[in-house]
Amino acid sequence: MKLNTKLNNKKSKAQSLIEYALILAMVTVIAVVALQLLGQNMSNTLKQSAETINTGADDVQKKACESFGGTWTPGSGDGEAGTCDLGNNNN
Repeated sequence: MKLNTKLNNKKSKAQSLIEYALILAMVTVIAVVALQLLGQNMSNTLKQSAETINTGADDVQKKACESFGGTWTPGSGDGEAGTCDLGNNNN
């Protein structure tokens, strides 16, 4: 009787271990799929935020330049900064 009980306990433990492994595998697959789907959206959102910040910074620089009586020349748009010509060459 004791042997039968020990075997049933071992089978039950093995079955529980397999069930936990299957649940872990399923959660892992769901997490990977969710990250792949959300990853592109997050990337696009971060790019839009960076563009908005850069546009705002360019606007502030332009207004500051113009407030000092300078002429603002925008950059090329490839990350190159604009320039402010205040018209006072000290050469």
